[in-house]
Amino acid sequence: MSVIGGRTVPEGKLQGALFDVDGTLVDTMTRWIPSWNDAGKQFGLTMSEDDFWAMAGWPVPEMVKQLVRNQKGEEATDEFVEEFLKAKMLAHRAREAQDGTPPPIAPVVELARAHVKAGVPIAAATSGLRDAVEHHLGANGLLELFPPERIVCAADLPPGRGKPKPDIFLRAAELLGAAPELCVVYEDAESGLQAGWEAGCQVVDVRDLPGYPLSRGLAAAMGKQRAERAWLQQPTGSAAGPAAPAEQPLADAARAGPA
Repeated sequence: MSVIGGRTVPEGKLQGALFDVDGTLVDTMTRWIPSWNDAGKQFGLTMSEDDFWAMAGWPVPEMVKQLVRNQKGEEATDEFVEEFLKAKMLAHRAREAQDGTPPPIAPVVELARAHVKAGVPIAAATSGLRDAVEHHLGANGLLELFPPERIVCAADLPPGRGKPKPDIFLRAAELLGAAPELCVVYEDAESGLQAGWEAGCQVVDVRDLPGYPLSRGLAAAMGKQRAERAWLQQPTGSAAGPAAPAEQPLADAARAGPA
């Protein structure tokens, strides 16, 4: 895995570990694409794989709104978004009933358990809808690590303040009583990596972990996003140290793992 920008929490100073859920703790991401198109048939919308990975990590209602802008040239009403998401969730549940619950991403879950064992508090910070998030965590036995009161969802924030804005990780750090600059964020999506970086945290890209389920479409999107990454800069007023110009491999597991 890679530490983004070379920013690390000093060894022994880690106060909290903040985990995304979809694509980080649970292998849901490729499972979501079909339900977007199942629901889209009812509303005249389609979700290509390129579009999906470009918006991965955004709050789900914002993804709906962007699709409508791109494909219909108009702004979606709140009522439209609500109806679309109801149809999408029904489609996803039907597929999940057939295909089974998405599995956990084992190397990331191991990191979460290691943090807990070391006495480092953990929380989830996700753009997912709470019902789906809690269902997927519960089906994989992960609610013991991330009980509902330790889960922050985009819907818990003011409108427009989801990833890639830093608010969700700032809220999660506050929930743990931790300073953001002394927290590590584990993420798989570009918008989430940016949110963690702008929150002042150490940020780890879990897609580089050995054993991570990297799809062909995601691998292609990663290369493009990393090449175009413009947000990698030091947040104004952050207490974290100066950033390196690019990602560096995580040489010492203690840097991102339990302190």
